[in-house]
Amino acid sequence: MVNWTDEWQVYLVGAQLLVLLIAAAVAGWQVWEARNLRLQQNRPFVVIDFEVEAGNLIYLEIANLGTSLARNVRIAIDPPLKTTTKIRFKDMKMLNEGIPTLVPGKRVRTLYDLFNRRRDKALPSAHTATVTYTDEDGGRDYEEKFVLDLELYRYLSTVTRHTIHDVHKQLAELNRTLNKWSASVGSGIIAMNPEEARSESNRIFDEMEERERQDGEPEESDEI
Repeated sequence: MVNWTDEWQVYLVGAQLLVLLIAAAVAGWQVWEARNLRLQQNRPFVVIDFEVEAGNLIYLEIANLGTSLARNVRIAIDPPLKTTTKIRFKDMKMLNEGIPTLVPGKRVRTLYDLFNRRRDKALPSAHTATVTYTDEDGGRDYEEKFVLDLELYRYLSTVTRHTIHDVHKQLAELNRTLNKWSASVGSGIIAMNPEEARSESNRIFDEMEERERQDGEPEESDEI
């Protein structure tokens, strides 16, 4: 005959077993969360976006912002990029064949276009970029989608903060300028307004295109 003391002992053992099972489940979940967090912290993260300098020069940049190596990076952009320049994007390996390895912190960029040249042109300004790659061991695949929208960078105002390194560069440039003045007639300080700055950037771009034409005549507009 079972008395009430035996029944309570059975209930107590059952409750203890339930507590142990819950504790084991919580511990397992914590281990899984810690592993998942570790994987997220120690993974590559490849991004692609436009970068704008001096309010006019547009660059296309690919970077690994993660903490480990990215392998077999492939990029697809829709609709295809179109530019007013003669830069031959169709020949760029990183955009067509991909990038075999991209180390953490590595950035690959190319000059893409100028805002003032794209004015009144029927060119797409928004694109969807799909980036696929694997981790260092090739065991995990990643796919990221980005919206590349040039309109986000139009009419932005920026403030440049100079450090001691910038001061050193300016002094070096001033020294070179003074040396040039010493070998020429007249002297003075040249200042450029925004319109003159845009003209200067166009001149630099034209020189780049001329060097491109020396290597072969590309088409008027390129796509990738």
